[in-house]
Amino acid sequence: MASSQSSKIMSIKELVSKYKNKLDINELEQLMALALHKNIAYIYKNPDKLLSRSNILTFKKLLNKRLADYSLAYLKKNKEFYNLNFIVSKHTLIPRPDSELLVTEALKNTSNNQNIIDIGTGSGALILSLAKNNKHTANYVATDISTKALNIAKTNARKLKLKNKVKFIKTNLLNSINNKFDIVIANLPYLTPEQMKEASIKKEPSTALLSGKDGLDHYKKLLKRLPKYLNKKYLILLEIDPQQKESIKKEIINNLPQAKIEFLKDLANNIRVVKISN
Repeated sequence: MASSQSSKIMSIKELVSKYKNKLDINELEQLMALALHKNIAYIYKNPDKLLSRSNILTFKKLLNKRLADYSLAYLKKNKEFYNLNFIVSKHTLIPRPDSELLVTEALKNTSNNQNIIDIGTGSGALILSLAKNNKHTANYVATDISTKALNIAKTNARKLKLKNKVKFIKTNLLNSINNKFDIVIANLPYLTPEQMKEASIKKEPSTALLSGKDGLDHYKKLLKRLPKYLNKKYLILLEIDPQQKESIKKEIINNLPQAKIEFLKDLANNIRVVKISN
């Protein structure tokens, strides 16, 4: 009985409908497109297309992974960010829409011949979105501690025809960096062990998310070292958790006492970015 069920020929529409109680129809259709190596328009246009046993098996494998909390972006191996398409992998954080705020704010403050650095670049989404949209000339540097993440970032740079525009460096924070910078952007790990229990992020690399008991270990280290890497006029943009407002403010005052501090809100009206300037 079980084998006849699994070998039963089904159409796209029938298979998607079979699992509509498990997952949102839109996600099921995207998984189907992925299983068939087609775009989503193909799924809409061919609901009666009959599937092979191999197609059905591939779809079920993807469905099981999605139900086990693997994000759609990881399964598709790409994610749209700032109207650009980025390859992502298990070695990189998935870019979130809220992080676009860093790029938008940086773009408001660009001028010619600036030195711009993205610390902890991951997939390269921030620095590459910035480089792609900046109307001014600039020197771009992106760092990450992970070789595998940097390889993904370099691939994204090639895809976006930015290979020669951005210099990628494997290092921890600012080690082996000698330049001074006009704009510093960073979306470093800022979650606490408690926040790491959320199902939506359990499949993402913990090294890209967790930062000590209060989620600020990485930013404390960065802020301590940043002053000697800043040009006379500078802008620093850091993505944070809303609850870290007062803690990060103290760290900034300790290390950059003359700096102007502003907090910027994300799409959900939560504090998401701290803007430090002079």
